[in-house]
Amino acid sequence: MFSSLGESIGAFTGDTSFSNVTENAPVLEIGYPQTPFATIAEREDCLSALNVVFDNGSFGRDTRSECVGQVSVSPAHRDEETLAQALKPSQPLLYTWSSRLHLFNTSARMAAYAPEDKRRLALLSLYQTTWSASLKMDCNDPRFEKIDYESILDKVEEAIYVENSQSRPLFVFDGHIVRELSTICASCTRREIRKRSITLLRSMHRREGVWDSWEVANV
Repeated sequence: MFSSLGESIGAFTGDTSFSNVTENAPVLEIGYPQTPFATIAEREDCLSALNVVFDNGSFGRDTRSECVGQVSVSPAHRDEETLAQALKPSQPLLYTWSSRLHLFNTSARMAAYAPEDKRRLALLSLYQTTWSASLKMDCNDPRFEKIDYESILDKVEEAIYVENSQSRPLFVFDGHIVRELSTICASCTRREIRKRSITLLRSMHRREGVWDSWEVANV
C-alpha cells in the first residue's frame, strides 16, 4: 500500500528517489489465454501483480521474484531510454490477462452484477484499453495514436458514469483515473483530446491519493 502511494507521489512530483527500494514481486499464476477469469478478485489480483512488474521495470527497481509454470513475473533489465522498453517484460503477461478478461466479458451478463461490481468491471475495462494502447507504442515515438486516446477517454467516461450512478467516496487512497487523464493532458498534443480530458477532470470532483482532479485540470 505504502509502496503504491510512494510511486504515485514520485510520479506527481517527479522524484523517483524511492526507486532504489528492493521489493519482492508477487508470485502470480497468470493462467492460460484461452481460459476466462472465474472471479473479479482474480482479475484484479492479476492486474495488480502486472502493475508491479511494469512499475519495477519503469522505475528501475531491483526485484526478487519467482517463476510459476512457464510464466515469469520478474521484469527484465530496464532500458532507461524509453517507456516502450519498460513495457517489454510485461507484454506476454498482459496479452494473457487481456485475453482472459475479454473471454469473461463476452460471456458475462453485466445486469447480474451489483453496482460495486459493475464499477470494478468498468475500471478493469479502462485498464485493459490503456494497456492495449501501451503495447502498440513505437520505441521511437512513445505516444498513443489518436484513436487510442479516444478509446481510453470513452472508457474513462463509462467508469465515471458508473461511479456517479451510485454513492461513492470523493476520496480514494489508490486510484488511477485522475493520473491517467493527467498523463493524457501532458503527452497528447491534439487540442480536442486535451480539452476533453480537462473537461472530464473538472466534472469528476475526485481525489485519488495526491491526485486531485480539479487541481490537475488547472495545471
